Amino acid sequence: MEITERDYDLLVDTQIVVDVMLGNASITIKEFLDLSTGDILSLDKPAGSGGDIYVNKRIIGTGDIIVIDEKLAVRVQEAMDSDNVVRYFFEENIR
Repeated sequence: MEITERDYDLLVDTQIVVDVMLGNASITIKEFLDLSTGDILSLDKPAGSGGDIYVNKRIIGTGDIIVIDEKLAVRVQEAMDSDNVVRYFFEENIR
C-alpha cells in the first residue's frame, strides 16, 4: 500500500512508546519466586554491549546505555532507516 504525504503527516505526529531492553534471562518460576532484595539476575548480554531499542515489540535499533542528570538514557548507535520505520507504523495503524 502506498503512503501518501497526508498519511505521513498524520503518522509522524502519533505518540509511541519506546522500550530499551538491556538483555534477558531464562529462569524457572521457582527461581523467580525465590528472588529477594539484593539478589542479582544475570542477563545474557555482555557488559558494554548496549541495549536493543523496541517500538511495539519490534526492534528498530540499538544504542549505548548512558546516564544524563542521574537518569538512564540511550544513545542511538544503529537505527532502522526512516522509510522502513514509517512503513512499519503505517501498516500497524491500518490493521
